[in-house]
Amino acid sequence: MNIKFLNVLFSVVLVFTSCSNSDDPGKPNTDDETKATLVTYSDIEFSLTDSGNMNGRVFSTASGKVYKDSEINAENAEIIDIVSATNQSFIAFDSPDKATDPAIVGARATKFMHTGVSVTATDFDAMTDDSKLKSLTIVGDKESVNISGYENKIVLFENASGKKGAIKLKALNTNRLVVDIKVIK
Repeated sequence: MNIKFLNVLFSVVLVFTSCSNSDDPGKPNTDDETKATLVTYSDIEFSLTDSGNMNGRVFSTASGKVYKDSEINAENAEIIDIVSATNQSFIAFDSPDKATDPAIVGARATKFMHTGVSVTATDFDAMTDDSKLKSLTIVGDKESVNISGYENKIVLFENASGKKGAIKLKALNTNRLVVDIKVIK
């Protein structure tokens, strides 16, 4: 009788452990990471010139990297989303397929909306998912943002893959423009 009891107990334990959650309780839960719908890049620096040891003037939301003109090639041209056309008079972003000096061969189109943006800096900071961006209609304009009072202004974009994003303007000096970027994953 004890053997039958032990066999039944063993069977119950075996079934119970084979059906249990296999997550290791000592490891962080990555469910939130797989459900994330927004990618955030902080303190991205665009150079106003492409000289020496300065950062580049183009950015890829796919790689999360700023590229110098000398680093642009056939392999990364199609993932470049943002081209800074900022200078001492205005802040602007251009579509990579329209970039000049140098042209980005193989680049795809991105629409930028510099004016008439309904998203505020407070909205931008509070974004934790893509719900705010998904509902926006982004109309490409050929406008710019005046350097006077630029801080915390938002520029919207939609890349060639249909991913919408927002750029928060943070700092500008004679060498660089610093921004935060949020884009739908």
